[in-house]
Amino acid sequence: MSTVPHHCQTAAKKPRVRAIGTESFAKLVLKSDVFVDKTLLIQEFLEREDEVALITRPRRWGKSLNMDMLKCFLAIEVDAQGKALPQPQCLHHKIFAGGEVALGPDADQVKQLSPLKIAQEYPDLVRHHQGKYPVIRLGLKDVRGRSYLQIENALKEKITELYREDRYLAPYRAQAAAGSLKGEYKKLQRYFDETLTREDIVNSLRLLSWVLNKDFGQPVYILIDEYDTPINQAYLKLQDKAEFEKVLELFRELLGATLKGNPYLAQSLITGILRIARADLFSNLNNVQEYTLLDQEFITFYGFTQLEVDELLTQVNMSTISEEIRRWYNGYTFGKHIFYNPWSIMCCLGKEGALDHYWLDSGGTQLIDSVLLSDAIQPDLQTLIDGGALSTSIMKQISFDDITELEGLYSLLLFSGYLKPKNPQEKPSTTTYELSIPNYEVQHIYERWRMRWVNKKKWDWSKRGWHKL
Repeated sequence: MSTVPHHCQTAAKKPRVRAIGTESFAKLVLKSDVFVDKTLLIQEFLEREDEVALITRPRRWGKSLNMDMLKCFLAIEVDAQGKALPQPQCLHHKIFAGGEVALGPDADQVKQLSPLKIAQEYPDLVRHHQGKYPVIRLGLKDVRGRSYLQIENALKEKITELYREDRYLAPYRAQAAAGSLKGEYKKLQRYFDETLTREDIVNSLRLLSWVLNKDFGQPVYILIDEYDTPINQAYLKLQDKAEFEKVLELFRELLGATLKGNPYLAQSLITGILRIARADLFSNLNNVQEYTLLDQEFITFYGFTQLEVDELLTQVNMSTISEEIRRWYNGYTFGKHIFYNPWSIMCCLGKEGALDHYWLDSGGTQLIDSVLLSDAIQPDLQTLIDGGALSTSIMKQISFDDITELEGLYSLLLFSGYLKPKNPQEKPSTTTYELSIPNYEVQHIYERWRMRWVNKKKWDWSKRGWHKL
């Protein structure tokens, strides 16, 4: 089964749909009665053994949730003092392998969890890997600013938050408070005191991986989520090109120090919307394997298949017919599969079947707005709105300068989820694809762009007429 019903030992009631936007896998399993089980991603990630895997997908397509799922599976669970817990006491072990979990202080607040797909199909993998490694997870979606200094400070805050809240470091925080850190561990003092230099930021994850490897005797998994958000925001907000280059250099050095020749690293997973060309963030790394929505690897773990949506609909009663849901949210062609937008589906279920532009309203389009309002692009937009397709080459790595050219723009629209490739599996070695709008929800944004252009032209003509009077 792709969707997983978990049952509480309480009276039957309306199934709970996951809290929209949650990035906590444990919360999803415990607080939702139905969800789509994507745990086989863990098996593929471990079996492929890429030292550094970069997976790019559109926003709101489950990247952060899958990242947390991987952390829940791999991470050694510890108590508040940083001491490893026996596995029978570990919540995350029960989440994957199944078991009884207390949801609150009352004896009747108990949930019986069924084994997830990873435990059903790969029990040996669960036995050998679940809860066995120290894991570092760093999310970068909130690292943004209008100057290099603001971005550096935002990253500094993320790093200090990691050192301040990570349970693994509880013994060292106590030692730092007592002034008893010794030897190489004295380097931790500045992280706890939040007095970091730029060099401290760059070396932060490598230092932490060294500490955790020493403590647990196991290689460390490093998970970096939304790596490209600070870069995209810097491109939009920073007017000074030299400042923007300083931002690129900061993240280039951080990734290099963390991932290049790190002897404490087991594997790393990095996620983002696209790989940014000419930023050279991975230029010094020869161990990065990239997986886009045009590749077969990991393809079924982001987005919902027809079978998965059908199973969801059987468990959540609502009046909206499945054909309407398909028209609104289906149609994304990735690899050999066709997918529904997962964010929109879960919002729709959570709103008892109300159809709306959930995904479109969940984020901005600043990076491409100005280009799509240009006169030159309007004939192509009209072709797309009319149900036609555009034939173009696709660039897997896009620079910001490329966005002003059609090839780069359409590549960005594809990887951002605004276009779909037609039958990519029929031409696996090609770089040229037929691109079209995936569904009704996305068509709305093209119509909105088209109307904004029309209104802009009307305003321009109005101003010209005024000047003639």
